[in-house]
Amino acid sequence: MPYRNNVLFDKEIIMRNSLCVLSVFLMLGMTVSIANAAESQAVQTMAGILMNLKHMPGADDKQALASIADDKSATADDRTVARALMNVQHTVAAGDKPALEAIVNDPKASNADKTLANVLLDLKHFPSADDKEKLKALTE
Repeated sequence: MPYRNNVLFDKEIIMRNSLCVLSVFLMLGMTVSIANAAESQAVQTMAGILMNLKHMPGADDKQALASIADDKSATADDRTVARALMNVQHTVAAGDKPALEAIVNDPKASNADKTLANVLLDLKHFPSADDKEKLKALTE
């Protein structure tokens, strides 16, 4: 009988360890999802506007962008991109280019903001098919 008790004891330890490992992975997964969601609200909005852009943002788009630009909880880069996107008329305004280039060259800037800034800098009336794929990834 002592053998049987040891087997049960070993199975209980294995099960307990497995549950601990699973719990850690679930918590990490939730943390990553929350981080993506927190970063993404402004980014998703801007990416969606850019994906459907035809020459310049519409009135509703400008209103959404103004909200981002005025939102103190948005990052400085998000606010800069929002202001630049509001000013687009077929291409990015000359006055907005230096700020967008600074985002692209800033090692601390998020990849999402760098993507948005690059798309704006390359914009000619509407985003390219390649840029639309990058923007689509930001909206998911």
